[in-house]
Amino acid sequence: MAHATFGRIMAAISPRNDNYFVLFNRLADCAVRGSKVLALMAAEVDQAGFHTHFSEIRKIESEADEYTKEILLSLHKTFITPFDRREIRELAMALDDIIDYMEAIPQSAEIYGHTKFTPEMVALAQILLRAAEKVRDAVHMLSDMKNAERILRTCEEISTIEGEADHIMRSGMHRLFAEDHDARTLIRSKQLYDLFEEAVDSCEDVADVIHGVVLERI
Repeated sequence: MAHATFGRIMAAISPRNDNYFVLFNRLADCAVRGSKVLALMAAEVDQAGFHTHFSEIRKIESEADEYTKEILLSLHKTFITPFDRREIRELAMALDDIIDYMEAIPQSAEIYGHTKFTPEMVALAQILLRAAEKVRDAVHMLSDMKNAERILRTCEEISTIEGEADHIMRSGMHRLFAEDHDARTLIRSKQLYDLFEEAVDSCEDVADVIHGVVLERI
C-alpha cells in the first residue's frame, strides 16, 4: 500500500513529458512531406526542378533533426515516459533515418551527376511515399491503445510494401546490368537503388518498433 502511494506521489511530481507523441507525429509528417517531394523529383522527365526539390528535402531533413534532438534530450529530463526509453530512442532514430535516406538520394545523385531516375526508381519513390503514409498513420494512432489492432494491421501493411520495394529493386538492378555496361553508370545507379531500399527498410524498422511497443502495452 505504501509503495503504491509512493508511486502515485512520484507520478504527480515527476516531469512526465506527453510531448513525445506530438514530436513523433511531427517526425512522421516530415517523412510524408519528404517522400512526396522525392516522388515529384523522381518523376520529372526534364529534371528542371531537381535543385528546387532537393532544397525542400534538405529543409525537411533539418526540421526532422530538430524534432529528433528534442526527443533524445527530453529522455535525460523526463522521469516518466509513455513507454520504454530504449523504444522511444529507437523509434525517434528510425523515423529520422527515413528522412536522412530521402535526403541522401538527391545528394548522391548530384555528386554522381546522375539526376535522371530510372522507371524503377520512380516506382520506388512512389512505394516509399506509400510506406511513409502508413508510418504516419501508425505513429498518429500510437498515443491511444484503443487503436492497437489498427496499428498492428498498419505495421503488417508496411511490411508488405517493403516486400514490393524489394521486388522492384531486383527488377531494376537486373535491367541495369543487362542493358548498361558502363562502370560509372552501374556504380552510381546501384548507389541510388541502395538508398531507396534503405529508406523503405527504415519504414519497416519504424513498424517493428511500434509493433513491439503495442504488444507490450495491450
